[in-house]
Amino acid sequence: MVRDIPALSDAISGHKSLLIPFSNEEMELLSLKQSRMSKKKGFVKMNTGIFETIYFESLIAYGIKTYASNQKLILISTSDEEFIYLTKDGKTYVYFDNQEVGILTSDGKLINPKNQVMASVAGNDDLPNHAVTINGNAFGYIINPKFSSVSTPRAFSLLRPMKNDERTLFLCLTLINLVEESQQ
Repeated sequence: MVRDIPALSDAISGHKSLLIPFSNEEMELLSLKQSRMSKKKGFVKMNTGIFETIYFESLIAYGIKTYASNQKLILISTSDEEFIYLTKDGKTYVYFDNQEVGILTSDGKLINPKNQVMASVAGNDDLPNHAVTINGNAFGYIINPKFSSVSTPRAFSLLRPMKNDERTLFLCLTLINLVEESQQ
């Protein structure tokens, strides 16, 4: 799967060229609206697309490769950041800008290499939103795309400002949640 990262990056490079800069202000404007979605079926399935702001500006590009063994490679890019998720054997390995962040468990906990819980996203797929906590503090919610009723709802409901490391953990948890739930 690691060998497929450059190929998946190439597959979404056309999308990445359309992205506007991803600032904290733009993060608050991220919507559940998608564009340029494509699906390729076969032995290895691949989905790509873009998430837009509430003003229809391209903000996040993603690509998902699903293998026959039900393993996944997910690449999510902003204008200057890259999140990689490798799902195998029931665990999701999380990387941010080629640095290992930790393992995302099936119950929504992000665990660092020292086996400590850094952050978590609560709730299962049948809830309308999911609370996000970082180091025990509530930072916001991510809206479940399956329950959106507004034409261009915001993806996040933020409760407080974040430092850079908190923002990275928040995005590591929520972007994969957003992408995966929008595919169902």
